[in-house]
Formats: sequence, structure tokens, C-alpha cells
Amino acid sequence: MEVDWSSFHVLAKTSHLVHEGLLSLYPTAQTRPTELPEIFWNKILEMHGQGVMLVLEKRLCATDLKQRNGWLSIPRGQIRANFLTSGEIQALDNREDITISVIEPCLQVRHGLHLQKWNNVRNHFSYVLTKEWTAVTHPIARNRLRKGGLVQLWSFRANGDLCFCLVNVEAPPAAVENMGNQE
Repeated sequence: MEVDWSSFHVLAKTSHLVHEGLLSLYPTAQTRPTELPEIFWNKILEMHGQGVMLVLEKRLCATDLKQRNGWLSIPRGQIRANFLTSGEIQALDNREDITISVIEPCLQVRHGLHLQKWNNVRNHFSYVLTKEWTAVTHPIARNRLRKGGLVQLWSFRANGDLCFCLVNVEAPPAAVENMGNQE
């Protein structure tokens, strides 16, 4: 009988990442297993990132992609992990922006985005990514984001600063496809 070592390697890597504090095992109400693709792990590690956790999995709506809007909504009710420090929560409550960086689905690191807290009626709120968000969504071909497309937003810390990683679940990273074309 032949042994499939790939599962063992994934388990060993996961155990190591948890031990090193690079992976969080917060319980979440997931409908299916969620795993950050290795190519994104490598990019996070290249940035000296740690404390990786899944913040959100959602289907993109039209307002997330409209150029004139320029924001990605992160509805409070869909957030799966406590990804903010108490200082960041206080800053957002005081209507201050937090400048963040995002690893795009194409693996390009985009700097200068802002995380904000938008209050709605009846004490409901959403977090939103603004500023450079339109550069992430357009041109559409680069990250292949589309209305109804499933994405995951992961958070991590690089040198203490909040960063995100956006994964287009339904499309392989463009960098992976480009590597395949070079062979």
C-alpha cells in the first residue's frame, strides 16, 4: 500500500505555523474547510507577516466593484475573527482611518488603502476598505473579481501593522497561471 505523504506535509506545516503564531485556529462557523493557498502564505512570510486569520468570506456585490464607489464592505455580521487591536477599534470608533496594505489575488502588494468604520441605522456598522480599492478591482482582468464571485479576506500583521490578503476563491492566482505559461 502506497502512503500519500501530502496530507502529512500539510498537517506538519499547519502545526508549525500554529506553534510559530503565524496561524490562528479561532473557531468559526464555516460551511466548508478553508485554507489559505500556499502561494499567499509565501507572500505573507516574505513580508514577515504573522497572526494570519480568516476575517471574511463573501460574494462580491455590485457596490464592491463599482469604480465610482471605491469600497469593499466588510459587514460586521459576516466577520469570523477578532482581527483588530483595542487601539484600532478605538481609532475606528473615533472616525479615524487606518492605513493598510493588501496582497491582491494577483499577489501584488497594494499600499495606501484605508480601513474605515461606517455606521448605519440602529447601531449597525460595517468596516470598509477604501482609497486604493478601485486599483484592486480595476482592471478587472488582473484579479478577475466579478459580481457574485467568492472571495476571502485574511488579516495578518507585518511589523505590527494591520495587513490583508484578498483571495479570489474561484480563480487561481494570476501569478500561478503566469508561471505555468513560462514553462
